[in-house]
Amino acid sequence: MTLANWLTSARLLLSPVFVLVFMQEGLWARVAALAIVVVSELTDAFDGHLARSRGEVTDFGKLLDPLADSVSRMSVFIAFMAAGLIPWWMVLIFVYRDSLISTMRTICAYRGEVVAARSSGKIKAIIQATVIIAILLGRIVSVMWSTVLPEPLLNQVAWWLVLLAALYTFYSLYEYLAANWSVVSSAGRGNAGRQAA
Repeated sequence: MTLANWLTSARLLLSPVFVLVFMQEGLWARVAALAIVVVSELTDAFDGHLARSRGEVTDFGKLLDPLADSVSRMSVFIAFMAAGLIPWWMVLIFVYRDSLISTMRTICAYRGEVVAARSSGKIKAIIQATVIIAILLGRIVSVMWSTVLPEPLLNQVAWWLVLLAALYTFYSLYEYLAANWSVVSSAGRGNAGRQAA
């Protein structure tokens, strides 16, 4: 376990803690939920850079990092859904995208192929993180200054912000599949050939 992998693991461990804190009432619970997300996003920003700068890039880290990203952000969106901020179908877009991309990477890695990274994946992560932090910050404002941002208005803003993130997430899935379709197709043909043999 390198330092970078410890940071990535911390992101995983913080995910259920966030859900527990988010479901509590009161100003301090909302502040704590925002703090947990900020810390989680900071680990995401630094773990990869740290691993590369220290020459500690590992296969385990390559697998753990996208898993931690998915679990941490899915935990937040599921908590939003449980609180009635967003509908279930938005959450499914996030879940399906991460599941399909993860499966595609696994199949291609098994075949010795590499799934090309796409800028849309990084942009997707930035948009999701920004939307999450904005909503959590809005929840704090709605408690401290309810006349400025009443709860019903916050709920409407959260709905549209997450919709924006969901639409770009869907686009990111499309771009990944389009850019790597030849790799995925060759992996599928290779598996079929082995099964026939």
